[in-house]
Amino acid sequence: MIAARGTHRSRLALGLLLGLAAVAGPAPRRAASQAPDDGTRQMTMMAILATPGSREMDTRLRVVSTQLRKILPDHGFRLLDVKSKQLAGGQSISCDLGHGYRARTVLEDSSDDAGKILFRCEFTNGKEVEFSKEVRSPENQLFFYERTLKDGSRVLIGIGARAPLD
Repeated sequence: MIAARGTHRSRLALGLLLGLAAVAGPAPRRAASQAPDDGTRQMTMMAILATPGSREMDTRLRVVSTQLRKILPDHGFRLLDVKSKQLAGGQSISCDLGHGYRARTVLEDSSDDAGKILFRCEFTNGKEVEFSKEVRSPENQLFFYERTLKDGSRVLIGIGARAPLD
């Protein structure tokens, strides 16, 4: 079984990510009088173990429980890891899922003309890349992708980004 990690820092990062989940739509553009966008983004990533046939819900996931139950009905959910970090283009954030599995997200482009952020999401088992895909998502919008592990368990990876706090 994959071990959960729990620290004060991870609870703070989860709070930031859950705050992203509550925001509907892209963030407003900065006014001309504000400081220019330097291209960095505060990225938050979380890994959640989904167990079929369970009704268990990790209390740290309470704010996103409705979304999780829509994604995978009839599953229980346990937070495995959460990370939050300010990134510039080309930098990455990752979650260690245990047993050689790792989810990694690279900030490829902080914003396109439509205000969307370009990410590269990767899922590896040891050195083998099992999944790699570019994803465009609005700022302040949480998105998930799912992977099935070799033992049949399922993992949801949640990713969100916002402009850094000044």
